[in-house]
Amino acid sequence: MLHAAQLLQSVGLNVSIVPADSSNPRFTRLPYPFDDLPISWRFMPGSCAILGDTLTPQRLLEVRENASQICHYTMAPLGLFRGEGCWGNRVVLLPGERQAVYSPMISAQIPTFYLQSRFPELEPWIEAALSPSRCLTSANKPRRLRASIYAGKGYLRPLPHALRSRINRSQSRLITRFEPSTKQALYELLSQTDFLVCFDPLTSLAHEAILMGIPVFIPIGWDETGVKHSFPVRLDGVVWNDVDQFLNILDHGYDHQAVVRSYRSALARNAQSLADLMFFGFTDSSPQPSAAELNAYWDSRQEFFASLNLPSPPSAWAPIEAALPASTISEHFKAFIVAFCMSMAAWSRKLSSVSRSLTQRLRRLRPH
Repeated sequence: MLHAAQLLQSVGLNVSIVPADSSNPRFTRLPYPFDDLPISWRFMPGSCAILGDTLTPQRLLEVRENASQICHYTMAPLGLFRGEGCWGNRVVLLPGERQAVYSPMISAQIPTFYLQSRFPELEPWIEAALSPSRCLTSANKPRRLRASIYAGKGYLRPLPHALRSRINRSQSRLITRFEPSTKQALYELLSQTDFLVCFDPLTSLAHEAILMGIPVFIPIGWDETGVKHSFPVRLDGVVWNDVDQFLNILDHGYDHQAVVRSYRSALARNAQSLADLMFFGFTDSSPQPSAAELNAYWDSRQEFFASLNLPSPPSAWAPIEAALPASTISEHFKAFIVAFCMSMAAWSRKLSSVSRSLTQRLRRLRPH
């Protein structure tokens, strides 16, 4: 969204960034490279508003009282996140407000205006992945593969046996929303694995991975079909909840070059896509579904969103064994040793506690 604001500013529009939460102003300047964008803690009366979907109720009320026109630009399905505060993203539209979405993954029914994020730190890894020396033939691929496991906003759970049996757990790695702590470290880790498993159904990491030539399995279904084929950029290499299709990609690969070309073409289309969004939100007089119809549409998806129970707490992001339970004799043996050591440590702590308690009682009983 900050890149979009810079693009609007570059064509001569008067743009201000209005923070989503007005209750606690904490900064007056954005970090580089967005430090040329002005921040306004008060919404200017008469302005046109492009609204994200995580505004606080107070900020949303302020915007509605002052904006001349409102277009909701929804970047996660409304109601997908069930938490409170900034995580609760169910917004009820009012008459006269328009709505667009970031991608067909958000909604297959509402107009899409895709803005491709630029990944400058990823570019060297993309080039390295395109190198012919990186390609593996079926003859020299390792028999058991290294996986990166990412919980994201989701929950780790055991992978299907057909995929689990391909994975070398000792060489697989866990990714959380905090670790690795830098993009460089994240891409370094991904470059050392053969595929990524995402338990987060809606994450940029899946796109970044396939740009590196790393296929992605998302073991979660989605409530609207045909999303992958209608997506504005190619998602070859990403598979939702079809383990046989993913195993086929592991065996035969995917068109990595086409994915990279699609990403770069989308970057070149950003200006036009943003201009189209502005026209749709503030100029287009063609009819759109009413606010009541849009709200009913989002209501119809809430049962599915509730079943996902997002976002997950950090306790759901580990350990890696939650996704990769022991499957070989050596893994079962290691799991037994770990469980045994943990049990002995627990007993040791308990005995130490009992010993201290008895010692204290004996000291109190000792005559003065």
